[in-house]
Amino acid sequence: MEIDLAILFADVCDSTRLYETVGNVRATQIIQGILRRLESVVVEGGGRVVKSLGDGLMCAFPDPVGACITAEAVVETVASASLAAAQVGGVHVRVGLHYGSAVDADGDVFGDAVNVAARIQNLASPQEILLTDEIARQVPESLRGRMALVDTTTVKGKTVPTRIYRLRKQGGTEDSVDSTIIGFSAAQMIKEALLTLKLTYLGREFVVDLVHPKLTIGRSETSDIMILSRQASRQHGAIEFSRESFMLTDHSSNGTFIRTGDEPPILVRRDSTRLVGRGQLGIGMAPERDGDDHVIRFVCDLDL
Repeated sequence: MEIDLAILFADVCDSTRLYETVGNVRATQIIQGILRRLESVVVEGGGRVVKSLGDGLMCAFPDPVGACITAEAVVETVASASLAAAQVGGVHVRVGLHYGSAVDADGDVFGDAVNVAARIQNLASPQEILLTDEIARQVPESLRGRMALVDTTTVKGKTVPTRIYRLRKQGGTEDSVDSTIIGFSAAQMIKEALLTLKLTYLGREFVVDLVHPKLTIGRSETSDIMILSRQASRQHGAIEFSRESFMLTDHSSNGTFIRTGDEPPILVRRDSTRLVGRGQLGIGMAPERDGDDHVIRFVCDLDL
């Protein structure tokens, strides 16, 4: 059945140090405990948890207002949990919201609203709630007044750029931008149009930029870069262009290793980080030589 729903994606992030400090078993227990608390918060807010996604949740609400209020409760809940986990690394959450048409069938939800909400969540910073114009238009002025336009982005399948708003804390002063519609300056648009991430895998070249803002990596044949190594997960991760940055997000069990210059590789597992400069990505294991079936070469053109 096709209906209009508010879709909320929440992803527990910044957990790399937690896994490294306390180990996989204890870190997983902490993350799963937080997710169980978030499930209760969603139900109390009038929504339902559609599915768990690694370190995150996908939720559906009939009411955009309830989704926004619940999003704030989600951030507050993780902030409280992070204080308890602070001695072992701490965690944060990123939240994305969109309202639109979706197909609700057999306990799952599909469609445009889901795809856009997932994209918006990927753009959020830790402890940040991002939402689309479709959500903003559905809520009362008391709530809309706390929404500040922070970005526009091209979502796959959409011909018109999507406006993205940040939901500010009630009474907060962390953001001086008001909720009027503002756009990029010409200089900023030109700069973003020139920013490019070039990747090379087994002789093939790939690009992430304003026109091609997302690239998926994994063993699955549907991945943009299909990795031949068995160390890679089927949906290993993704690279996205946002806010003049290229963000690598890892969803895998073995993680992604990033080597820049002559520095030792850094492990990112079930977390996100910014790619800068030039170097190698080791998919599932540390990179050694260009041309290995788990190594991707990258070059960021950000210093223009």
